Amino acid sequence: MSRRRLRIGPALLLAFAAAAVGVPAGAQTAADASPAGAGPTVNAVWTEHEFTFTYFGRGTYYSCGGLENKIAYILAELGARSEPWVRVGCLDGTGVQLMPTARIRVAVPAAVTPELLTQLAAEKPKRELIAKAQGKGAAVDGATAQFPAEQRIVEFTGRRLGRIDDGDCELFEQLLPQVLEPLGVREAPGSSLRCTPRASQFGSVQLRLESLHAQPAALAESAEPAGP
Repeated sequence: MSRRRLRIGPALLLAFAAAAVGVPAGAQTAADASPAGAGPTVNAVWTEHEFTFTYFGRGTYYSCGGLENKIAYILAELGARSEPWVRVGCLDGTGVQLMPTARIRVAVPAAVTPELLTQLAAEKPKRELIAKAQGKGAAVDGATAQFPAEQRIVEFTGRRLGRIDDGDCELFEQLLPQVLEPLGVREAPGSSLRCTPRASQFGSVQLRLESLHAQPAALAESAEPAGP
């Protein structure tokens, strides 16, 4: 672990502890994220996305494993398929990172439209080559397989030592425009994110995010890790 000295207030030590523990992304505590109603059912397909995301912390910092688990947990709660693949490059071991970069591969539902079906058809040769190289012939059929999905509102509320802490405000502030919004996630009425540089304040994270979710039966049938 690096011996670099950081000036960290007592409130942020709690955020470090929660982030560094690295609870597996599949677990959930009801106080941190919870569904708040569902919209009408639509036909959807899985669409795969890749991102390179660099986190610039001004008051809250994460270990490599802590950031990986935090991002994977958020994506899973917002409707991602199976286990989102998140890897963070560490510059100085496994300790707290000042400016970590994460590689993200994730599959999320997208409502079927004529434009999307045309795009999937055009990308079929590419998918066939990738599937052949990986020995996954079924992946081509899965790319266009339709399933029922619905819009849901997921609430993220900061809790001390929970899966989501008020110290995660800066992470959400940067994830929203760079990763979540390109995936189709939108803030719902009543959503609030009030970040204060170099400080973690109670009530900073009161998010209500709307995203498309596969219905449980469809999600179970299509369970497949998003990794390479």
